Amino acid sequence: MGPTPPTAASILQTISPLPFMSFKSDDSLKKKDPKYRRYAANIDKALALFESVEEWADYISFLGKLLRALQSHTSEDIPYASIISNRLAQSLHPNLPSGVHQKALELYGVVFKAIGQDGLSRQLQIWIPGLLPLMAYASINVKPHLLHILERNVLPLPAASLRPIFRPLLLALLPGIDDETSESFLDTLSLIDKFRYHVNDDEYFWQCFFLVVLSSEDRRLGAVIYATRKLPSLSLVHNNGSKDEVLNSLSPELKALVTPEPGLLVRALGRGLEDEQVLVQRGFLEVLVRNLQLQSGVAQKLVSSRDLTILIVSASSVVLRRDMSLNRRLWAWLLGPEPTHEQLAAASDTGISPGLRRLEYIKSYGLDYLISGLNELISSTSKDPVARAKPFRISLSLMDRWEVGSLVVPEVLIPIVKSVRRYKSEAESDAHYQEVLKSASAFFDGVEANTIWADGFKLITKDQDLELLLFIFRTFNVREEEMIIVHLPLIVVTLFIIQKRLSTPAEKKIWLQLLSEVFDAIPARALLPSAKTELTVFEPEKILEKIAIFYQRSADDASTPPFLPSTLTWILLTATAEYATSALNELDPSAGEASLVVVNLLLKIPGETTWRNEGLVNALLGIVPSKGVPFNVLYGSTRLLGTAIERNGLTRQEIDLAVRNVTELHWKYLGVPTGKFHVESVTSLWDLQSKCKDHRIEASISNLVTSAHEKPGAGHAFINLWAHSVDYANFEAILTRPLLLMLDSLEETYSPLRTVALAWLDMLGATSTTNRLYGILVTRILNLPFLRRQEYSFGENDDLELFLYFLKTLTNILSMGPPSLCASLATDMISVDASRSNLLQHIGLENGDPTYRGFFIRVILQTLKYDIPEDSSKELQESLSRVLRGALLLLNVILNNPDNQDSPDIAIEQALTSRLSSNIHRNDIYTQTLILDVLFRTLKVNYGTNHVDNSQVHKDSVIKLRESVDIQQSFDGTVVRSPTSSLIQCLIDGISTDENQPVLDAWVKFLVDCLPFYSDVLLQILIPLVECFCTQINKNFDELKHVYSSQGSNSLPGSEGALFALMHGLENIMNAAHEKLIDEESKVVNPKTPSEPGFFGTVISGVFSVESPQARSAAANNRLTVLLCYQDCIKICHSIWLWGEEIVKGSHNNPDFASDESFMYISSRMKYRARRILERLYISETLESLETLIAIDRAIPVFKLLHVLDGSRPKLTLPYILNAIYSRINPAFLEPATRSSLTTDLTDYQLIEFLVAYIKSLENDAIEEIWLDCTTFVKDVYANISLYRHILPYILVFISTLGRKVDPTNFGEQKRLRKELADIFLKLLNSAVTSRQISGIITSESSTALDKENDKYTDLEGGTQAPTISSLSRSSTLVNGSLSQTPTLRSQPSVQQLTTSSGSISQTPVEKPENIKPKVSQEELCIALARVVPNLPYALLDADRVQAACATLGTSIIAPAVKSKNFPVSANPAILEVLYQISIISSVQKAWKTSVSDAFLDTKFFTISNGSRPKWIDILKQWLKNDKERMPELVSKVTSHSSNTNVLFGWSDQESVVRRQNLRRVALAFVTGDKDQFVVNLKENLDKLTELINSSVRESMLSDVFLTLRAILIKTSPVHLYPFWTFIYTELEDVFIGLTQDDPNKLKPEKLQGIFAACKLLDTILVLQPEEFQLHEWLFIKDTAEAVFPNQEATPLPLIDRLSVLLGVPMSTELTIDTSSISLTKNSIRRPMLVGQKINSITDLKTFFSKLSVATYERVYTLGVPDIQALEDEIFADVFA
Repeated sequence: MGPTPPTAASILQTISPLPFMSFKSDDSLKKKDPKYRRYAANIDKALALFESVEEWADYISFLGKLLRALQSHTSEDIPYASIISNRLAQSLHPNLPSGVHQKALELYGVVFKAIGQDGLSRQLQIWIPGLLPLMAYASINVKPHLLHILERNVLPLPAASLRPIFRPLLLALLPGIDDETSESFLDTLSLIDKFRYHVNDDEYFWQCFFLVVLSSEDRRLGAVIYATRKLPSLSLVHNNGSKDEVLNSLSPELKALVTPEPGLLVRALGRGLEDEQVLVQRGFLEVLVRNLQLQSGVAQKLVSSRDLTILIVSASSVVLRRDMSLNRRLWAWLLGPEPTHEQLAAASDTGISPGLRRLEYIKSYGLDYLISGLNELISSTSKDPVARAKPFRISLSLMDRWEVGSLVVPEVLIPIVKSVRRYKSEAESDAHYQEVLKSASAFFDGVEANTIWADGFKLITKDQDLELLLFIFRTFNVREEEMIIVHLPLIVVTLFIIQKRLSTPAEKKIWLQLLSEVFDAIPARALLPSAKTELTVFEPEKILEKIAIFYQRSADDASTPPFLPSTLTWILLTATAEYATSALNELDPSAGEASLVVVNLLLKIPGETTWRNEGLVNALLGIVPSKGVPFNVLYGSTRLLGTAIERNGLTRQEIDLAVRNVTELHWKYLGVPTGKFHVESVTSLWDLQSKCKDHRIEASISNLVTSAHEKPGAGHAFINLWAHSVDYANFEAILTRPLLLMLDSLEETYSPLRTVALAWLDMLGATSTTNRLYGILVTRILNLPFLRRQEYSFGENDDLELFLYFLKTLTNILSMGPPSLCASLATDMISVDASRSNLLQHIGLENGDPTYRGFFIRVILQTLKYDIPEDSSKELQESLSRVLRGALLLLNVILNNPDNQDSPDIAIEQALTSRLSSNIHRNDIYTQTLILDVLFRTLKVNYGTNHVDNSQVHKDSVIKLRESVDIQQSFDGTVVRSPTSSLIQCLIDGISTDENQPVLDAWVKFLVDCLPFYSDVLLQILIPLVECFCTQINKNFDELKHVYSSQGSNSLPGSEGALFALMHGLENIMNAAHEKLIDEESKVVNPKTPSEPGFFGTVISGVFSVESPQARSAAANNRLTVLLCYQDCIKICHSIWLWGEEIVKGSHNNPDFASDESFMYISSRMKYRARRILERLYISETLESLETLIAIDRAIPVFKLLHVLDGSRPKLTLPYILNAIYSRINPAFLEPATRSSLTTDLTDYQLIEFLVAYIKSLENDAIEEIWLDCTTFVKDVYANISLYRHILPYILVFISTLGRKVDPTNFGEQKRLRKELADIFLKLLNSAVTSRQISGIITSESSTALDKENDKYTDLEGGTQAPTISSLSRSSTLVNGSLSQTPTLRSQPSVQQLTTSSGSISQTPVEKPENIKPKVSQEELCIALARVVPNLPYALLDADRVQAACATLGTSIIAPAVKSKNFPVSANPAILEVLYQISIISSVQKAWKTSVSDAFLDTKFFTISNGSRPKWIDILKQWLKNDKERMPELVSKVTSHSSNTNVLFGWSDQESVVRRQNLRRVALAFVTGDKDQFVVNLKENLDKLTELINSSVRESMLSDVFLTLRAILIKTSPVHLYPFWTFIYTELEDVFIGLTQDDPNKLKPEKLQGIFAACKLLDTILVLQPEEFQLHEWLFIKDTAEAVFPNQEATPLPLIDRLSVLLGVPMSTELTIDTSSISLTKNSIRRPMLVGQKINSITDLKTFFSKLSVATYERVYTLGVPDIQALEDEIFADVFA
């Protein structure tokens, strides 16, 4: 036979001299002699006493008995060693008095003496762990005893035995030297040195020392004191030679500090510099200054650049303390040692100041690393404002020392600005951004102006990052005196010079914005007249070079600006002129802005009265009409021309030519139909007029009107010029002569300009500017000489033809203009000034009518008095005759209506109609207007009267009109006819034709004027007319939006004039249709019975109406037609209003800034016009309009529009919303006339949701106005609850919202009014949650409905689509040349939808199967209740009512879901949301805590889905909050013994499951609660866990015990965890040692899971790195640098490393990260290794065992922070596994 294979224990014993110890096995006692057994029994008896400890005195007593038991026999083998060590460790608890500690130390001494050095060396892991923590909290009289024990018993141990515990020994002893005045200070310091010398490995010692500094914050004070005294100085190490040469030159003492690598040294110093205690920071700075100067060869050669950067940044961070003692040491380290007296003397001889020497020091040794580190901090992507602002504050503080600040600031200024700009888009809130900006601004304000603009100059010339410079200008303070006087002019010059380097449009745009803003900031005092300039030749490159030299000088150099102010002014003028000249010559799009820059510069220069630039003048003269000049170029060049004229920069001939060209170009833009540039053009012309101060512009415009007399564009241009000029005080300076030329076209019958002039007169009649027109004529007439004479006689020298011209002009205006012109003639008052007073008195106006009508009548009457001498010439006689006739015609127009026309002639009407139809598409639009004019006169003669207004046409006239067509219809018993279909179709085609856009207003006017003639057939032709108008409005609206959304001057056929005309026509059509509808409905005779029908009569009537539905009446069809048209009108007007509203808000930006004013002008007009139409429609049919708007609201909120329509008076709107609901649910509540026609597809669900949203949109104080209506509605709901049951949950939402809105108001303080509503609400709530209409409990598959809660207007109920215009057959389609009869539905609506206010048709909803309301699902109910519950305190007021409501919900909703057999599926997300909302209401715990408790204690609770888990966690947090008895109750349910006596039936497995679940509930409670929430329950938890471990259920409960410990560790501060550590490391040791004694391949599943849980617990502890456990890490892993740099000599292996070897896996020593890539801005994360992992065998843990030590070292070395979230998530995953 071969030899027996070695066991696992024998293998490990050959690896390490430390044998495995079995803590809880004392089988060897049986083999001992009787004395030993008695000895063991005495010890066992003494140990048993510790189970009954009640007070601290018991510890002393029991320790004494244990001492006597130990002294009763002499043996190196002490029984129950592990238990004794645990009891001794417990006796050293910090809360026990020092007497107990002394007694325990006495026992330690006895034990150590008994087992001897060899025994202690073998059993270090048993006896040392309990002793190590004592020094941190030992009293003065205990410390000497502790030091004595350590020095006498531990110090003599072999060095190989001490190495594993050397770091724990340092952790244990360093607290003893943190007070240099302590009595034990020197002894402790001496003992540390003795351990160091005994181990005899300085390299290992310093590695452990630095790791202590890195990982233990509490030990740093002692560590820095030790380092100050004992750390060898590295400052004198030379920095010449290579890295290896420097390393070889070090003494062994110094080499021990930096081997195997200096990273630990640097990181330890860096972490000490970042400590929270100022004393620690000061100490480590002192260590740097004395022991590791920057010039040292260690810092410069051995330390990596990355580590040195970390060290310098950590040191620099101390400036944030604003502590002088820290700053003084920092400057000494960064700038080198202070110069000695000899150095000062030498400096005076050489002329080199000590400051410059120290400046060279930091430049040579630390500047690059400092700047690199700061830039890395600045480039951070952290969203935390404190972290983001940290480098800004450091940089600001470094500026306190000029030697540092002068070098650092130029390098970090631009990166800081970039960081701020980047953070603006990354910040989570504006407050965070403002916080960062505040720090950056403080730094920026401290930087010298020369430094700032030197970087700005570099951004322009080298980096060409103009966008960043623009950000600087807009964000920071750059308006200091030196900046705006010296630097900004230089920056502007630089911008002009580099302008030619820009290539892309984006770059040019940014350049222009920057130039404009910088230029605007330059004050006038920075410039002087350019006459005294030193330069005569503009050389850009030399100028740029001179500016560069200026900025290259040091900020401390007393240097003057490179140019004098006058020279700088000359350079700016020359550069801007050159730029503008180039742009104007090329007609570059930026030429307009370039011209404005020149204008602004000239206006800013004081005293610059004369200036001329030949190139610029030639460029202005080159702006000619033959070129396609963009408007922005024209606008800028016009401003520039005016400024040049003002500065005497052009000759008279040049002014004439330039003004004529510019005026003609503006005239072209004024003639464009779209008003995109009209306002700007007129403004430009008047600005030029103010500079010229003569009649050049008027003459130019007059020439343009004359030369374009046959072109209508001139008329449109004048109309636009007039519209935007009449408000100017001196408007006559430009408008007089062009106006008279415009009016001359009225006499030219076939001139296209006449049509435009007539349209302008129509527009003028609707405005308030007619007095301006009459004023011009009055001024000209009063200037006639003969009116000033006293005698009434004309002479040969009187210009009668001019007078006749004025009379004819006025006659044409009044006869061809609208009636409103005549009306304004009689209302507008003539203006009287000093020059007019005598003349007016002469003609008698002052004693008569002071209006224009009175003036003209007086002039006419006076003219009639005039005569001529008898010997006058024939020409004078003819002139007099013409003047008289003209005066009489004018008088006739003023005093009388038009004469009666000829008799009716149907043939003319038909011929005109036919001609009009054939002329529509011939592009002869102005002929159409003539036809329309004649046609209207014909129709007026045929069907009108001379004594009745057009809006009130007599019935006989209507009959005459109807007789002209073929189809007959009955009208009150009289046979009448429908209108000709060809005319209607012609009107529709004419309005729909794009070519007719310029004269569309004439078509619309014709249609509107003719509406009274077709009143009786208006409802039959309404749909095609409205469809036509809506289509055209949509089309024109889209075209107009496209015009303003694109750049350039091109226009589309559509114009805002056509759009306004269409809207005007649509408004009139709808107004006429509604009036006709009301008139017809008032004539309907309702059949009446002698008495009102009773209940049974109503029922019978309803039955027959269902079985034999009668056909819709004509009145019902007419109402349906009008309402459908209303809907389309409202929709299109709403879209126009919404566009205007978005423009006001800034949602739509005009890309062409040159037309901003026109853009705003047009949009505001359109918005106002749409609003006016909506107001009229809303007033006439409020309910139907409101329903249409609500239907729109499903896509776009319309609350603001509603508030506009009702004048922010909800009292006018809310009743109609309620009526809409009544009409669908309880129409009997309303009068027939107030019911809805139900033509929209709105459901009652959507209406109630809209009602809630509308209430939320109101001001709180507005609730008082609608309170009565709301309470009436609620009362009706309560009275007819069966009708409203299907929407009852949403009504509850409405009431709760109402209560919340009214609560903060004064009205809400009237408790009596709200009490009634609260009572009804409570009853409705009870009804809602107990109703049979609620469908059964739903599954979680439909839980996504909760996510759709915000989709407020989702159609919850299917229904028949309401009719629209598109669902009606096209009434505009002609059948056999005539209109079809009444409109029919393609899909017939229900009777309920077509009910009208007439009494002939019932409005009771028809009870068809499809109309039956569906049941409310429980999910819908809960979704609504989740919105209701937060408002319960506001709706119910009284706490008792809130309690009752919550109790109802808990009983009816929550409890059934929790107690259901389908739990936890039955508790779907909707129910959980209700439960959570209830849980956050105070004082209602009784309503829900029982249900939560039942759910939590349910065995199926741990099967909840991942989707429901977060909400359950939130609920459990509320459940556990402020309940001190909750945790004890959960702990008490965890039992360590079986209560089942029938184990034969297999019930013990179920009991084990329950026991494990109870313990998991404790773990879940801990991880769910807040930090330290269960501190008071820690002892009972520890006792329970100890009880479980020591019981018979240990193996089955071990994994859950460790799970609970993980939860406790995460949620408890380390200061409270001291009692747990002994228990934790003891049990972990027991598990891992047990693994070594078993066959790894034959582990039971329960034991395997226990080992896995132990690994997770250890992983969690090592991630958290609590300082108390660092004393015990050595038991399990290598906690020193040997984890990465293993010692070649055999050293004891910790448990985890042994397990790795046992499983055949070599220990890993390779770091998984690159230490040189560690970021300064992002903390590395300490993540657990065992995340989301499951195991099936022990081999799955090989990687964990092999890499745990090196992973722990990485976590410490990289200064990481624990990933708490990952730890919590892993606990949740294990709890619910």
